[in-house]
Amino acid sequence: MTQQVAQTTMASYVQAFASALEERGIDPQSVLEDAGISARASSDPLKRISEEEVGRLFQASVRATDDPAFGIAVGQRMQPGNLHALGFGLLASTTLRDFYERICNYYRVVSQSADFRFLDTGGEAILVAADVGSQVCFETRDAWVTMMVRFVRFLYQQEIDPLWIELSRPRPAKNAQLYEDYFKCPVRFSCAEDRIALDSQVLDRPLPGASPDMAQYNDQIVMQYLEQMDRNDIVNRVRRHIIEDLASGRLTKQGVADKMHMSPRNLQLKLAADNTTFQEILDSTRQSLASGYMQQSHL
Repeated sequence: MTQQVAQTTMASYVQAFASALEERGIDPQSVLEDAGISARASSDPLKRISEEEVGRLFQASVRATDDPAFGIAVGQRMQPGNLHALGFGLLASTTLRDFYERICNYYRVVSQSADFRFLDTGGEAILVAADVGSQVCFETRDAWVTMMVRFVRFLYQQEIDPLWIELSRPRPAKNAQLYEDYFKCPVRFSCAEDRIALDSQVLDRPLPGASPDMAQYNDQIVMQYLEQMDRNDIVNRVRRHIIEDLASGRLTKQGVADKMHMSPRNLQLKLAADNTTFQEILDSTRQSLASGYMQQSHL
């Protein structure tokens, strides 16, 4: 589990609310005022709103629309550009496996309220939203799952639906059918975690919009933002220094520790607190970079 940090979300989230409300003929400003929120949408990932504010905004939106499934409407209107560099990196992913791994590594730049994990077992590729913060409302979780499915469909550019979806929210009293209508798969409510299952056979098929060099470029931008947001984000700081030193040919644990102004032992202890090691981060970073390089013929 990652260290506890303040739970916030990119202010660009507000754009999706505004779009979903306007489509129903509702003035977004009136809903923002009802929620007591003065935040405005922004594409700057350092402009944040708290999860408590997001929860109030969803409550006000559900009141205004009389739709307990309003999270689906918000997720449907999230654009890759709303996620800043992460969104552009996702668009450039080489495969859905690459997409899933990018979500797990970097989604904290969008929201610090959950950790995403990826499981590939038994023919099912499962994306899990785990360790969800206590302030995260059910509508936010609906929006996450909807956005992920929407992005997968857009990237794959062929007919693709999940095998199944599990949601932590209870079954809503109204508009429950909207979930199966949109996801086009069995949907289970009141589950322990929010999960999306795809057929593992689709994971490694090349995506039509793949651009490995662009994906890696945006990954580095995301890591820079993560460092600014949370100086205690030890894993991404180490990953960034590994990428820099791999390119120079001078990579050592001592060198990375020196850049972070700590001893190698202290570095290892901090990584252990996040349930990882320097070698694990090095191996996963090398694998990710190598996979990207193999897709670039000029390299």
